[in-house]
Amino acid sequence: MSQLLAWELIETTLYFNGTLDRDSLMSFWNRKESSLEHTESIDVSGLKHVDSTGLAMLVRLKGEFQAKNRSLNITGVSDNLKTLIELYGVQEVILN
Repeated sequence: MSQLLAWELIETTLYFNGTLDRDSLMSFWNRKESSLEHTESIDVSGLKHVDSTGLAMLVRLKGEFQAKNRSLNITGVSDNLKTLIELYGVQEVILN
């Protein structure tokens, strides 16, 4: 069983804590509209684990922002998450 995913919006930064995986991300996804309305960046430094499904959610969020002509910065990327990003070849999406 995965740890819970928690998030908090402070000014324009959304802070994630816990685990972002296939078991935990739906709690955020089902409520994302209100959390993302004023978000300009997502800080993932508080995440203990991210799996490929969690990474896919981050890629999807970046795409949704881009489709609305908004930018979304993802900050606090750990070495483990960087490795996953490189393995899936999404550096240009996530890290830019």
